Amino acid sequence: MSEDDGLYLGRAELDQEHQGQLDLLRAMEVELEKGGDQGILVPLVDQLIAFTDVHFMSEQLLMRQHSYPGFGPHEADHERLMEQVLKLQSTVRSGEQAVSLAELNLLRDWVAEHIRKMDLAFSLFLAKSSEAGQ
Repeated sequence: MSEDDGLYLGRAELDQEHQGQLDLLRAMEVELEKGGDQGILVPLVDQLIAFTDVHFMSEQLLMRQHSYPGFGPHEADHERLMEQVLKLQSTVRSGEQAVSLAELNLLRDWVAEHIRKMDLAFSLFLAKSSEAGQ
């Protein structure tokens, strides 16, 4: 993650959590490129679920604390992402169907787009709120 890819928001707590999500997705991608050992993928996707859930709770709490006007749509976007990650988890855990790199790339791209749009808007709101409170 860097300032050049549009994923860096300049808010350490959010940037670190986003990096964690992206790192887990990258680890899954690397494993799929090697053949997709279910013994490795299952713990990775479980970690992604747990990490993403905690991140969303943290971010949504911050939105509530600052009375963020975009909370509703942002929360709905989080719910859509969790649905996609839970579907991925189900696929990985069942072992009946291989997860494709294309599916994982779509999920990673979705996360990146969420950060570039929804999270950036929230970050800008926080920055303006801080300036107004000074």
